[in-house]
Amino acid sequence: MKKTVLGILAGAALTLSMASCGEKLLTDAQVQAKIEEGFNAGKAAVETEMDAKCEADFETRVTAEVDRMKAEALAAAEAEAKAK
Repeated sequence: MKKTVLGILAGAALTLSMASCGEKLLTDAQVQAKIEEGFNAGKAAVETEMDAKCEADFETRVTAEVDRMKAEALAAAEAEAKAK
């Protein structure tokens, strides 16, 4: 995830450095806009990847939590039955 963002920022920096080799130099505002554009594109990619990973693991996590809660309820019921 960090590598993706850093890769995009490095690509943006490379693009900016190659663009500045010609006659036309970018202003500070243009440089900042290019950096933000690259960052936002990387951020969207990372968010999409993490959302997909979360969705894939969601069912497993919910099932594990439900099983844990059932086991706790069963243990509590057994302890209550022994106490009577």
